[in-house]
Amino acid sequence: MAAEDINIAFGKHLRGIRIQLGMNQDDVAAACGIDPTSISRLERGETNATLTTLQRLSKGLCIPLQDLMDLREVYQVTVVGEELLGEIQSLLGKLSPEEQQFILNFIRSFVSLRNDSND
Repeated sequence: MAAEDINIAFGKHLRGIRIQLGMNQDDVAAACGIDPTSISRLERGETNATLTTLQRLSKGLCIPLQDLMDLREVYQVTVVGEELLGEIQSLLGKLSPEEQQFILNFIRSFVSLRNDSND
């Protein structure tokens, strides 16, 4: 497979993951510490992803690196059950926006640490 074809395939894969996660390109950029323009260029297959970029995407999106790189498979995001999701939403609704953001950042950090321990 030519480099351009790999870039296009990776870009489509990354876009699919982003959409499944319900994120826009700015969300991905913020979660991964990558410039939004770079996310856009990656999704369009216009640039190669460096190892550093791949690692940041993996950690920021809480996806194992091997799943991020497996272009043969469509990555499936694990969906939270409706009952659990409802309870989480109810509890979050009782918090201020700042507290909600704190909880989100905590969950991201927790998942990232868990993924690091599994590597």
